Order: sequence, then C-alpha cells, then structure tokens
Amino acid sequence: MSEFCIESLTVTRINVPLIKPISMAFGAVSTAHILLVRIRDSDGVKGVGEATLLGGPHWNEESAESALAIIETYLAPAIKGVKFSGIEALSNRLVSLVRRNSLARSAVEKAAFDLIGRRLGVPISDLLGGRCRQEIPVAWTLSNGGAEREISDGEEAIEKRAHACFKLKFGHADPSDDIARASKIIDHFSGRARVIADVNQGWDEVTAARAFPALQEAGLLAIEQPLPAENLEGIARLRHGLGFDVIADEAATGPEATFKLAAALAASAVSLKPSRDGGLLATKRTAAIADAAGMKLYGGGMIETSVGTAASAHVYATVPKLTFGCELFGPLKLVEDIVQDSVKIKGGALKVPESPGLGVEIDEEKIARLVTGEPITRVYLAPFDQSENRV
Repeated sequence: MSEFCIESLTVTRINVPLIKPISMAFGAVSTAHILLVRIRDSDGVKGVGEATLLGGPHWNEESAESALAIIETYLAPAIKGVKFSGIEALSNRLVSLVRRNSLARSAVEKAAFDLIGRRLGVPISDLLGGRCRQEIPVAWTLSNGGAEREISDGEEAIEKRAHACFKLKFGHADPSDDIARASKIIDHFSGRARVIADVNQGWDEVTAARAFPALQEAGLLAIEQPLPAENLEGIARLRHGLGFDVIADEAATGPEATFKLAAALAASAVSLKPSRDGGLLATKRTAAIADAAGMKLYGGGMIETSVGTAASAHVYATVPKLTFGCELFGPLKLVEDIVQDSVKIKGGALKVPESPGLGVEIDEEKIARLVTGEPITRVYLAPFDQSENRV
C-alpha cells in the first residue's frame, strides 16, 4: 500500500429518534445521539465511522457533547496531515492521547478501517484476520410495556425476520414484576426462541440473589450486567451454582477490564462492543482474552445506524466462538437509517457486508434531513506539512 496522509477529518452530529422508546434501568431512550466521523486521505479516498450515545453520561462516562469535544480538541489535530503507517499505530496513538473516552476513539478508528478497506478493495473483516461466518444470529430487544405487548412484538419479529432469541430490559420496574413478565414471555416462546434479560446495573446483590432462582426456574438463557460494574465480588458470589449465564457488559470496558473479570470469576460471558471497548482492534483483544478464560461471547450493540452496525458485524464475523450471536438490530429501531442500503437481517441473522471497507454508503440527503443543532459539522484540515510524522 502506497504511503498517504490523513488530510481532513469531519464530525457531524445527528439525532435520530427511535421508532419506540426503550426503557432501561437508567431511564427511557428515545433518541440515538450520533457522531459521524469522516476522514479523507491525500489521494481523496474517504472513510466513515460512527459513535452512538444514548443521551447523557448515564450508561457510561461519555456523552455526545464530551465525545465531540474529545475528537475536536485532541484526536483530530493529532492525526490530520500525518503520514499513515498502519491501523495499529493509529490506534495506539489515539490511546496515548486519550484515556477511556472509548466511543470518541472508536469512531475515528472505524473511519480509518473503512478508508484502508476501500484503498485495498477488501472488507474490514479481511483486515481483522478473515471471517469465521458470513452471517450472525441476531437477538431482538422486545418493546417495553408489559408481557402482552412484548409477546406481540416477538411474534411480529419471528414472522418478519425469524429471530430465535429475544432480550428483555429489566431494572426499570419492580423486580417481582420483571420476573413475572419474563416467566410469561419465556413460556410463550418455549421451543421457538430463548430469552436474555438485561438489567443494565439496575439491581443490588440482595435483589439479584432473590430473583435468580425464579429466573432459573423459568428457563432464562442468560442475564446481562445485573449489578453495578464495580461489584465484581458480588457477581462472583451470585454465579456460584447458577444454571444460566451471567454476561458482563458495562463491566467489560475493553481488554484490561475483561482480564480483571476473568481473574475475579465475575462473569461467564462477555458482551463485546467496539464503541465501548475503544475500537475494532480492542474488541478483537477483548474477545481473545475472554475466550482464553473460557468465557462465552455475545456481540453487543449501541442502537447504531448501518455505519456502526456494519463495523461491529465485521469484527464479530472474525470471532471464532460467538455463543449468543449478536444484537445488531440498531437500524431497525431507528425512524431512518443514514445509508443508501441498510444492512440486511433475514432468517434471524445479519448478513455481513461484502463490499470494500464497511460495505455501506452514506446517504447525504438523509443526513441533511436528520441533522439538528448548531454547529452541525466541523472540519479539520491539515494546516501544515507533517509528512515526516506518522500515525
């Protein structure tokens, strides 16, 4: 590959409403707050990446405002006009500049992966070691509003796309109501679809200890992040003798955190998320650590457009063992996608794009309709020759 420089970086903020709000332990999510990062190299080749945030800093420490500031103040000035020497070097450079703030870093790294894939004429999955699968089973998060409504939503999802796994959101209602709701839904879909419950850190240890036996009896497949991320000891205690899997999400913030989870025996499975992990390379390392520790893997999502969804699909396609499939349903939850052709979910599985880079093309007309607020777009151009510097 011939040498080139990253000539410009553009950030656009987009707010995309969800078709239906999703209630989580920390509140209802009705809008996806998206930062779209576009980079262009000295040969005119472009790449795009996405960071989607669920409102303010309540899911983790980041918000759309903070991620935009990080990209604007620290990341863009450090890479524009600099000679590109490889994705690993770029990723390491981003980590050295900004600790944590993984969503901001991941958006830039995804854009670089898209650009390199386009330059070489290969999909991102080829840059990550090649695919183990061409499609990934997708779990569908059911609408909130009671068991009957969720059962109806599930039946529609099976009829339209043949989903074989559903996710329920816990933690925003009384635990006894969550258990009763889950039991009814699990019983209804018995033999057709399994059920995962996601608490989003919404319970304390006593509540979880009381709830787990009933959920096990009901036939729950797995529970995701029942306790606050910091309480590794509590999860380790609760897991003893448990008949379903405990999936770490908010506690699994990348390779280092996953190593600590494994050492503490604080999860039997890990939800991967490139945006939370800090990028596609970090997700590969997270998956390798979890797999080496005997932990199962689940491909998490952030209710992203097809840009972020495709990026995650590429890395998940390269993971040898993906026990629980993925939850890359984001584009189907949004009132509008921002690409010309959305990623496809059929037969209960997402088809991993095959075209170069991400394999999706953004639609500028759709973006123009969705952009809100001022300033909406910021462009960072290389102000001087840094050709001897490298990232």
